[in-house]
Amino acid sequence: FVLTETHHPGNVGAAARALKTMGFDELVLVNPHDSKVLNRKKTKDGASGALDVLEKAVVFGSLSEALKDTDLACGTGMPF
Repeated sequence: FVLTETHHPGNVGAAARALKTMGFDELVLVNPHDSKVLNRKKTKDGASGALDVLEKAVVFGSLSEALKDTDLACGTGMPF
């Protein structure tokens, strides 16, 4: 699962928790606004039981880098 340009550490933690709840453990962040988001207390608090997902998470500078070895990608978004 890939999150792009995240703003709030709590959302990253909540995403990690949701992934683990659904049986997944691969989280990728693309160009987060806070480069240290994975180490923030608010992120870890939001993960609540999914710290292993955060520890395994990787950060890329661009979406093309993050999807380099991907055969199929589906995306959703939210208009601003």
